Amino acid sequence: MANSLRTAIIGYGISGRISHADAMRPNPAFNIVAVCDLMKENRDRAASDLNCSVYADYKEMLSNENLDLVSIVTRSDTHASIACDCLEAGLHTVVTKPWALNQEEAKTMLAAEKSSNGKIFPWIPMYWSPDYKCITDLLSKKLIGDIFLIRRYYSDFRYRTDWQTEKCYGGGYLLNWGMHLIQPVISLAQSPTKRVFGQLQQAINPGDADDNFMAVMEFENGIRGVAEFTQSIHPFPGFVIQGARGTIVSNASSVTVNRANPAKPEEVDTEVYQLEGKQFGDESEIYNDIAANLLEGAPYSITSDLALEGTIVLDAVRLSHELRQTVEIS
Repeated sequence: MANSLRTAIIGYGISGRISHADAMRPNPAFNIVAVCDLMKENRDRAASDLNCSVYADYKEMLSNENLDLVSIVTRSDTHASIACDCLEAGLHTVVTKPWALNQEEAKTMLAAEKSSNGKIFPWIPMYWSPDYKCITDLLSKKLIGDIFLIRRYYSDFRYRTDWQTEKCYGGGYLLNWGMHLIQPVISLAQSPTKRVFGQLQQAINPGDADDNFMAVMEFENGIRGVAEFTQSIHPFPGFVIQGARGTIVSNASSVTVNRANPAKPEEVDTEVYQLEGKQFGDESEIYNDIAANLLEGAPYSITSDLALEGTIVLDAVRLSHELRQTVEIS
């Protein structure tokens, strides 16, 4: 492989432009040589922005271009089939969230990866977010004692009227936000998920897909995890982590650690850590790490097995909602 990665982007909408193309362009490790998009307007913009070849058919692009890496930024229901075609062509493949609609799709992609010379990179920006990285460091120092509760929240209040409101296209907030909210809880617990209870709601959006969800997870080490997306004008804390000797609370700008002995709860020691950077992770930093992995063999934060674990939990949340009961994870 050369010192730069000949890269294509499939899907040049807002996310393809801002989160992927703009994140790669300053990095000499990436040479964006082609873009595929179904819309002529987006193809014309890509040709102007990137001075690259453009295609309406990604299979034609895979046949014509000499590529190392493809970033898939298309509608959710198309991710798995496109990723498998890219992997079967021997290409390293970035798949935006959700990388799969369910574990069957995820396992199909993993099988394609195993038989390919390519590597799959699930796109889970939360692992690069300032609050997650700060909290991971604080927990490693055992500042609040043994952890027994991890809560992850996000709230917003606005209509969506696009394909994300339709189940048939892989829409819904569980899939759209699940990796942002549920995946970090799984990783911070550092234990296999034992059982899951989930509830989905459709509160304000049109269509037939959920726009609110809650997941309650029990881990084998006894930790309880809660992840929630709620339509709300008032913001919730990003994380609330409770230990035997204190609480960690985060918002978009800071992480606060409150420590105390339960025998003397009035004596609280408080430390505040200011955060810098993009709330849900810096895309440029993610692509820096992808390049370092492919060109230098450096470790990458997200393994396919970790992403599969998250997808299995998302499936369990959905099944729990449908059955109205707790679901065991084998």
